[in-house]
Amino acid sequence: MGISSLKLLKYVLFFFNLLFWFFVLLLIILLAEVTLAILLFVYEPKLNVYVAEGLTDSIHRYHSDNSTKAAWDSIQTFLQCCGINGTSDWHGRPPTSCPTDSQVKGCFVKAKLWFHSNFLYIGIITICVCVIQVLGMSFALTLNCQIDKTSQVLGL
Repeated sequence: MGISSLKLLKYVLFFFNLLFWFFVLLLIILLAEVTLAILLFVYEPKLNVYVAEGLTDSIHRYHSDNSTKAAWDSIQTFLQCCGINGTSDWHGRPPTSCPTDSQVKGCFVKAKLWFHSNFLYIGIITICVCVIQVLGMSFALTLNCQIDKTSQVLGL
C-alpha cells in the first residue's frame, strides 16, 4: 500500500513538474520567435504598408492623444526626422519636435535605414537569445531526466 501511494504521488508530481513545464514554455516561445521571423521575412512588403497606415492614423491622433504625441516627439527627436514622408504629412504646421531643415527626411525612411544599418547587431542579439533558450531547454530536460532516473533507482 505504501509503495503504490508513492507511485501515485510520483505521477501527480510529474504533472506539476516545473522543469517539464519550463521546457514546454521555452519551446513554445522559441517556436513563436522562429515563426515570427519567417513571417516577417516573407511578408515584409505588406508589413511596410501596414506600418505606413498605422503611422498615418497616429498622425491624425497627435493632438488628441498625449501618449501618441509623446511617441512622435521622441521618434522625431531621436531620428531627426519629420512626419512619415516629410513635413507635408503634418497638415498645417509641423510640431516643434520636427527639425527646422527644409530637406528633412520622413521618419518611416529614417527608421528603415536605422533598422537596416543595425541589422547585424539585431541578428546577433536574436541568435544569442535563441541559444540561451535552447541551453535552458536542454538543462531543464537533462535535470528532469536525471530526477526521473534517480526516482527509478529508489523504486518510486
